[in-house]
Amino acid sequence: MNIDDIRIFIQREILNDEAISIADDQDLLLSGLLDSLGVTRLVTHLEEQTGIEIPAGDVTLENFSSLALIRDYLQTRAA
Repeated sequence: MNIDDIRIFIQREILNDEAISIADDQDLLLSGLLDSLGVTRLVTHLEEQTGIEIPAGDVTLENFSSLALIRDYLQTRAA
């Protein structure tokens, strides 16, 4: 799954607004784009799309605060 796939899911399914611009390194949590429910929906979607189980302990700022960090996390888990 690439950054654009993640961005589009957040725009369409969580924010319901494809016009909202999300930079690869933008902090999704501190900016208010994602709240705890949004993160939960995103994690569920990522697991379904990638087949990678994401442990609750891995859902941290270090792994999920930006699109780039999410992509990097998924690549690490897939390896």
